[in-house]
Amino acid sequence: MRLCIEQTFPLGRFHATPWKVFPYDDPHGEWPPSPWRLLRAVLARSFQLERETGAPSQEVRAQLVQAFASSFIAWHLPDFTWRGPGLRQYHPAEFKKVPAAAKEPGMVTYNTTKVQDNFWLTPPDSNPLVWIINGEAWTPDLAALLAACLDRLTYFGRAESINQTRLLPASAPPIEPNCTLSERRSGTSVPVLCWKPDVQLDQALLTTDEEQVSKSTTPPGAVWRFVERPGRPAAKPKPTPRRTMLPPVQLIQFAIGSRVEPRYSETVRLTERFRARVLGRFAEHLTGARLKRGLANASEDVKRNAILLSGKDEQGKALEGHRHPYFFLHGETNKPTRLCLWRSEPFTDDEQQAILSAASAPLPLSYDNDPWTITLIPLDKMVPPPPGFLAQPSQSWKSLTPWIPPRHALDRKGRVKLGHSLEEQLREELTLANAPVIQSFTINKSGWAKSHQPSKARDGRTNTNKLGYAVKLVFESAFAGPLMIGHSSHFGLGLFVPAD
Repeated sequence: MRLCIEQTFPLGRFHATPWKVFPYDDPHGEWPPSPWRLLRAVLARSFQLERETGAPSQEVRAQLVQAFASSFIAWHLPDFTWRGPGLRQYHPAEFKKVPAAAKEPGMVTYNTTKVQDNFWLTPPDSNPLVWIINGEAWTPDLAALLAACLDRLTYFGRAESINQTRLLPASAPPIEPNCTLSERRSGTSVPVLCWKPDVQLDQALLTTDEEQVSKSTTPPGAVWRFVERPGRPAAKPKPTPRRTMLPPVQLIQFAIGSRVEPRYSETVRLTERFRARVLGRFAEHLTGARLKRGLANASEDVKRNAILLSGKDEQGKALEGHRHPYFFLHGETNKPTRLCLWRSEPFTDDEQQAILSAASAPLPLSYDNDPWTITLIPLDKMVPPPPGFLAQPSQSWKSLTPWIPPRHALDRKGRVKLGHSLEEQLREELTLANAPVIQSFTINKSGWAKSHQPSKARDGRTNTNKLGYAVKLVFESAFAGPLMIGHSSHFGLGLFVPAD
């Protein structure tokens, strides 16, 4: 008769240590479970069945042992199992006075000892462990007795090994073994404890503290055999989730998180660094590899795709007009709370992915290794745009960040250059920005601010600190922003907001 026993461990772990093996020296762990353990567990449940129903007798137990002894056993092990890392915990040991060396009577209790709990991880519900037993001595009555004992088997191995075990019906689909016993050991096999063909009932019922068991490395009636564990199948790669394309947007906003608040006068330090990171991540996104100097070392095709992001063609020549993005700081108070990007042409999905990737790492406030950094948190479309980017036009405007004229207004002797006065340069910049005619304006010094210096001009002779101005404008007609003019306007300087 062929019997199949299905066994699962709902907690996903089988806790056991091979017979007479010190847990700290256990190199293999017990997997598959040993047949000797199964035989003794079934006999133990038979006594519970006897208390409940009055059967079976000792003679029937002996027949059950002989049925096991004359059978061949194999396993169908779950596909994905592996040895757990092991748990170390304190267990009670000897009941004695603690502390033992105390002169005064101490508390009498259990002292503790640390033990290692070895276990195997198994599927908790699907893909169960199946025991396959083939033997001629099995009868329908013995099979029914085995099924009744298995139904009462609450744990298997240590008490932590909660299990569910049942005898599969004869009508169940046939199961082929993937792990069989062998008398010879190989370099990859592991030992399991099995019964001998002549094992007796009294041998299977011996307790571990009896002399003939405690003084033997192998219990009477048992023998060591060896098995080859089946290899785990290759894990299937997880399917790459389909990413939703980001819709085109003109404005991208990030909230600024920092212990040290940035200042508007230091805008260019942050925007320069963030722009360089965006260009580098965009080159990585297109090529799939990290380039040492980012976009500067990319191919001409990559540079051509990055024209609207960098403002330069593949030859390094600046584009005409203001088609590339503006990087700037913004806030409703006197301190910036957002880092934003705006471009007249909407950002594509690839560009937005590069921008979000660049914002995923903290941004140094000052120099590259500055320990003080800011964290950029993406804001979704539910957050309204900052002042100056709303649909409502305004007639009065004021500069939020220092306005720096694009050219020197004074010569070496401190005289105003012809055609280069602050007023003339301001009107020229407003004309290029397609702003209405100015009705009135005021220009006041606001202090020194760092400006952007192109990489080709960084020879150390040009001072990047420029004198900035606070400007207020009143136009003859209402004007809808955004309004960003002057030197380094694409890096956040010369940003205007409605005065009201």
